Amino acid sequence: MPNQKSNKMRTTWLILLAMVLAGIAMYYLANRKKPLAPFDSISIINTPDSIRQKLRLYVAYDPAEVTFRDSAWFEHDSIPLKEISLRNTPNSFDKNYQKATFFLDYDHRYFYDIEVQKPAPDAAYELSFAVDNALDTFRIQGIINDPERDQLRLTGPMMQMYQAFVLTYNSKMPPRTDSTDDAPPATPASRTITVVKK
Repeated sequence: MPNQKSNKMRTTWLILLAMVLAGIAMYYLANRKKPLAPFDSISIINTPDSIRQKLRLYVAYDPAEVTFRDSAWFEHDSIPLKEISLRNTPNSFDKNYQKATFFLDYDHRYFYDIEVQKPAPDAAYELSFAVDNALDTFRIQGIINDPERDQLRLTGPMMQMYQAFVLTYNSKMPPRTDSTDDAPPATPASRTITVVKK
């Protein structure tokens, strides 16, 4: 009889212990953070060191307006843009975003903005840029590579910078509500640069 009683007690304790462990496991699984998805990588390639040393990269997440003022980039609410280090090649950075605009800044004299829209936030992109100077014009060539889907190539001149200016992405601004304007709306430019100080 004592053996049967001790066996029942042991079984009861084992059941209780199993229930506690199951509860801890369920709590852990419900509250653990999702694993980080692969990181984006960015690199500067085929660019002379004299240019590379003066390049800086900033990022804003789906901005409607961005301001440059006194050698710094800001969002419309005066929050400084995050700078992504270009010291390592390639450089990996957290990519938990779906829409972002990258600003490649050469010596606060020229810039190029690249809008990136992903099909999903967990897609990992590889970005690479080359900058050269010909006839006093800085040009950029870039590749945005999605290893699972497609590749986008871009090229164009970098734009001149001013001491202070506002870069507005018109498609992200609310529509005009001027009822006195009877003229049909013209196709707006995709973005507008407003010079505040030359």
